[in-house]
This record gives sequence, C-alpha cells and structure tokens, in this order.
Amino acid sequence: MEHDGNLNLPPDIYRMRRDKSRSGCLAMVVALGISALLAAAVAAWWWHGNRGTDGTEPAEPLELPEAPVEGDLPPAELPLPDAVPGTSPGPESRPLPEPPREEATPPAAQAAPEAPALPPPPPLASLPTDGSGTAADAAAPAQPPSPAPAEEALPAPSGGDADALFAQARDRYAAGDGQAAREAGLDALAARPGDPEIEAFLSKLDLELLVSQRPMPEKTEYTVQSGDFLGKIAATFNTPVLLIAKANGIRGDNIRVGQRLTLLDGRNHTFAVRVSKSRNDLVLTLDGKFFKRYRVSTGTNAGTPAGVFKIVDKIEHPTWFPSGGRSIPYGDPENLLGTHWLALDRPGYGLHGTWDPGSIGSQSSAGCVRLLNEEIEELYTILPKGTVVTIVE
Repeated sequence: MEHDGNLNLPPDIYRMRRDKSRSGCLAMVVALGISALLAAAVAAWWWHGNRGTDGTEPAEPLELPEAPVEGDLPPAELPLPDAVPGTSPGPESRPLPEPPREEATPPAAQAAPEAPALPPPPPLASLPTDGSGTAADAAAPAQPPSPAPAEEALPAPSGGDADALFAQARDRYAAGDGQAAREAGLDALAARPGDPEIEAFLSKLDLELLVSQRPMPEKTEYTVQSGDFLGKIAATFNTPVLLIAKANGIRGDNIRVGQRLTLLDGRNHTFAVRVSKSRNDLVLTLDGKFFKRYRVSTGTNAGTPAGVFKIVDKIEHPTWFPSGGRSIPYGDPENLLGTHWLALDRPGYGLHGTWDPGSIGSQSSAGCVRLLNEEIEELYTILPKGTVVTIVE
C-alpha cells in the first residue's frame, strides 16, 4: 500500500534485512581476499627459506673468470715497454725491476757504455802559485802539503828553535802585535828555559799588555751599569781596583754609566807566586805561564819559612811592628818595610819593599821576602787577595 511521504509509518522490515545481508557478504569477501594474500606470502617465505634442503641442489652461480692474482701474472702476458734508445731488450728486462739498493748499480748504468775515467783534479796545494811550472806539474799526482811557513804555524819548541822563535817575537812586537809577540816569546822560553834575555823581553811585554787596554786572552770587557763603582766591579771580577784604574786610565773613582772597561778576569785566570830561597828570586806566573821574574832577598840563615801560603792583606805605606812591641810608622828611617806590604797567612811574614836596594839578591832579611819598592808596588797593583805564594828552598 502506498503512503504519503509525510506520514509516519512503521519501517519496512524486509528491506532492512536485505540491506544487512548485502553488507555481510561484502565483508566476508574482503576477509577471504586478505587471508588468501597472507597465505600466499607465508608460502613464498617458506619456499625461499627452505629450498635446497629437500635434497635438491641450489642453482649454480654464473661462471665468471677469476681475477688473476698480482703475483701470478705470467711475464709473457705483460706488454713490453718501448726499448730505451741505445739498449736492446732481453729476457731479463721483462719482470718489474726491484728498487736498487745503495751498493747496487742502477740498471741504466749497467746497460750504458762506460765513459772513459777522468783523472781526479789535483789539490790546490799542488798547483803552482808563482806562474812557474808546466801543465804536467799541475796534472801530477797530489803531493803531501808542504809545511806551513813559520809565520803561519810555529814548529814544536826545541833548543835549536829558540833563536828563531825569539826573533819572531821581536819582529811581531815591532809590528805592534803584542799578543802574537807574547805567544812567540813563550814558545822561545819553552825551547830555552830560564834564558835571561827572553825572560826580560817577556817581563816588559807582559806588563805593557796587562796595564793597558791592549787585548789579552785573559782579559774581558765590561760596560759600567747604574750603581757600579770600582770596588764593586773589582770584587765581581776578583781583580784589584788599582789594576782596573791603571789599565783604563781612570783617575780616582771616576767612572760613568755606559763606560767600557777592559779588565783582567780574575775569576777564570789566576796569578801565582813562587819564591826560591836558594836563588833569591820570585817568579810570577799567569795561568801557569811565565809572566815576570823578580830578584828578592830572603831570611838570613834560611829564616824564611818554606811552604804554600796565601796573601791575606795588602797595605800601602805600612807601619812596622818589630818584635820589641814598638810601632814604627811609615816614613821613619827605621821602618824596613818600604812602600807596600803583602801579608801572608803566616803571622809576621809577608812580601814587602826595602829602602836598601843593595840587599836585594842575598839572604839578608829577618825572614820576609824583600823586593825593590817599585817592584813590590807592581805586585801590590796586580795581585788580588788570595793569591797563592809558594816558597821553596
């Protein structure tokens, strides 16, 4: 029965059941399709994972040629390089050559023809220098070099060489080369020990070098700094104030900042004194080398003690204290100490001057070592405290 759409009628039950049935069928079809796909995937996985285990052999891989090992390459298979001009390839040239060792000859050098060997050039010493000689002289085998002239290399000292060395010393002194003259003079003295003429030459030269700004290996240079004074510099270099002043022309204590001083480096170079009682002389050395010899007087009846002592005090214009206890000031005719006194570390003994020059060279003192006033002044000027004094019989 038909009805107007505007009327409220009960739903069509049969139509609703039909629609529901259609939806259920469609859902079942979709579920079956998905199950089929899953089953196919599982079967494929199982087949791939288990093939070859059921008695059948897996498929053989494609047979490809194996790559040859580098060490197995047959020499004949390698293409030969173009031949080097001037050489012919041989069987030994086919393998790759090993790097040559230091003692091995390179292959190219073995194959190349040997060039004629050239004679080694002659040393410069064998070539004539004065334009004389021939080409044969220049090409002659090298000769041992001739000894250098005496001016270039001094020969070993010997008694026969003393005159020649002393002549060299005087020539170099005349030419103004004091240090070279000193070295030659020392060599001459080594060739003839105790020679009075050579010693007199060296004594004069040594003092000239020492008390001036002329160079000596034992000297050093110092630039005055702010706060310096001569006493401080002298203590630093273990050298007397008077020696610094005399060598550099300084009057009093007047030094200025920036002034360059030339002075004996007493830290590294030392004087020493040796007195012989039997010869009545005193030998001064610098670093063990002769410097100057002085004539002295020693004690009567061998009263000067023998031994090794040190200078512990230096006094200018000394007062004398004889055994009687009475002091005799400097300038008194009875004062026997002269102008300067160098006290030894044995009380009552020392080196001093004298007002009696005629007593020098004899055993005439009360036990001290006497020198002329001008010579004790030299020692006073150049010797620092602590200088070793050795007195022998």
